[in-house]
Amino acid sequence: MQPHTHPEQAFFRPADACHYLGIGRTKLHNLAELDATFPRKIRISPRCVGWTRCQLDTWLEAKQREVTA
Repeated sequence: MQPHTHPEQAFFRPADACHYLGIGRTKLHNLAELDATFPRKIRISPRCVGWTRCQLDTWLEAKQREVTA
């Protein structure tokens, strides 16, 4: 019998995005507001915002390329 597995998370609310990126809420807020390269948040409802895994991964890959360039 296969162990129960959850599908990979596709949408990250702010707390999840912080955990995924390894940063705090203040840093996430500053990136979202001040860093033009950081992906724009998706607003699902007035109180529900977040980012897709693809957005965050693309941003991380770009940051990696900056470091290695």
